[in-house]
Amino acid sequence: MPIPLVNPFHWGYHGIVEQVSNPQGTVPLKLKDKESTIELNKFITEKVPGLSDQTKFELHPALFTGYLQTLYLGAADFSKSFPVFYGRETVKFSDGGICTADWVMKDWESKYDLKIDSKGSRFDSKKFNADEVATHPESWPRLHPRTRFLTEHEKTEAHQSEKPLVVVIHGLAGGSHEPIIRCLTRDLSRTSDEKFDVVVLNCRGCARSKITTRKLFYALFTNDIREFLKREKERHPTRKIYAVGFSFGGTLLGNYLGEEGENTPVEAAAFLSTPWDLYQSSLKMNGDWWSRTLFSKSIAQFLTRLVKVNLAELEFKEGDEKPIEPPTPKNPSFCDFTKENLKKAHGFNSTLEFDNMFTAPCLGFKNAHDYYKACGSIHELPNVRIPTLIINSKDDPVVGEDSIPYSTVRENSNLTLCVTDLGGHLAYLNKNYESWATAQITDFLDKFEEFVQ
Repeated sequence: MPIPLVNPFHWGYHGIVEQVSNPQGTVPLKLKDKESTIELNKFITEKVPGLSDQTKFELHPALFTGYLQTLYLGAADFSKSFPVFYGRETVKFSDGGICTADWVMKDWESKYDLKIDSKGSRFDSKKFNADEVATHPESWPRLHPRTRFLTEHEKTEAHQSEKPLVVVIHGLAGGSHEPIIRCLTRDLSRTSDEKFDVVVLNCRGCARSKITTRKLFYALFTNDIREFLKREKERHPTRKIYAVGFSFGGTLLGNYLGEEGENTPVEAAAFLSTPWDLYQSSLKMNGDWWSRTLFSKSIAQFLTRLVKVNLAELEFKEGDEKPIEPPTPKNPSFCDFTKENLKKAHGFNSTLEFDNMFTAPCLGFKNAHDYYKACGSIHELPNVRIPTLIINSKDDPVVGEDSIPYSTVRENSNLTLCVTDLGGHLAYLNKNYESWATAQITDFLDKFEEFVQ
């Protein structure tokens, strides 16, 4: 079988932005001078010039396709790049489950003597490791570099802060440790006046978190986001909260924002590389030779590993009582999480196989395609009622161009979509291997907090 050609229209490293919004106008934002307003799309054009229509940007010359951008982001060594310290908190939910919230601890840079130079970053690892051992709960897995559990005193201090809060939702089977997440959280923590508190909400079982109930996340699993945001708003009712969704984390965040409408405590949101139409993205991932070969298998194996690590809690054992009612998205059943199915999953070559085996049946769908068609955040995007920035790339090998929500954005005045011709999936790496896209999101949130009421 000959290797297919890469789309010649999506080659190069000089990219361009196409801005899309409601032709009748976008939501007016009240400015802090209390005397004027500005529409969302015009605000982005004026205050975030990197995202104005027809603006050009430059990526790394050697990473001249979306495939190369995405591959490099996933395979290169970024261990000394984007040095962020995280303090971990275990978050308990009303259903008995838990996830983890990793708070960016800017003051730890001085505490652990962080040094950054041309060779990368280094810090007092001996002191940090001693503190990590002292705070590490029994039976929990080892955490990622520069991450440790907060002491009770540190947790109290973090909860007392009333700075504007940015909540970051990571991609499928990812977490706070991912290079692209660290790139954003680092930049957000270093904005003018260090104005933001930043936290990454790790999905259940992700980023070396534990699972305590027989339940994993899926596209409509929005309650953890809902409860966490409600907790933070109740703690400080006047505090502004912003949210950022990466890839599948954008699916979760988009579904949540659509479900909540005007009732969300989130002031504004940003999305990067979200697969809005899960069905169309599945066609891209499994129909495109490059996407299927380079990415679909690796994502399926990430998910399989997630199930394996947490099988002690997830496993449906012989003799366990099956639910009387058939499963639904609101009342899922995890009867398919068995050792036998996990053994089969080790041979999966695609996310489609994983979702056919596990996700679709536990939600009551006949197959993965039915799950994708029903649960994509494209259905909730029309109901989003807060100012929202969306960034997608036409050359994204995971999302695909057909998943970009042009028509929905044109009908919802709360949205502004910035489509690029280059960038890959989440990557957008420039000549310094920094992300152009996360810099734009940082600029958007920074300016929004500075100028908007």
